Amino acid sequence: MSEQTRPDDDGTARPAALRADRLEAYMLGHYMGALSGVRLFDEARHSWAGTPHEGRFATFHEEIRHDIEELETMLARLGFSRRTLAKALGTVAGIASRLNPLSRIRERAGVAAHGELEMLQSLVVAKRSMWVTLLELVPDEPRLDAGQLRRLEAEAADQYDRLLEVARETARDRFRAHG
Repeated sequence: MSEQTRPDDDGTARPAALRADRLEAYMLGHYMGALSGVRLFDEARHSWAGTPHEGRFATFHEEIRHDIEELETMLARLGFSRRTLAKALGTVAGIASRLNPLSRIRERAGVAAHGELEMLQSLVVAKRSMWVTLLELVPDEPRLDAGQLRRLEAEAADQYDRLLEVARETARDRFRAHG
């Protein structure tokens, strides 16, 4: 019998129950990443201030903050109580992210700034993957809300597309010789 099945009273193989500790560790890992990620989006918001893209980055920052609130609600609904520890670890990760040279870009031109955009895209991809993974677990964990997860996954896909649009709109200028 595999880890994916367990015998029922009559000996029939049934799907194994989800391990709450694994689900909690997975979700808290993403939660800590989100706390660090919102700081990176805040840095980007400041970097893009005064540009035609300023409003987009302000919107991204608010959307990421809202995603964190949604994840906190899910964690609470599942009874996972180590959010305080995760917040503390997220603060440490946030400090580390500020030391990352890509998060301190103040110039909007150049290859490093383009790398910052790509890093933000990868954060959104990771978040979207989490929503998809959690959606797959809905049949085994009824406290997960399939409708909410579908909406969050669609929102993450839209965020990625909008970040990609900024990257496309600004890429050529980043790689051109100026002056």
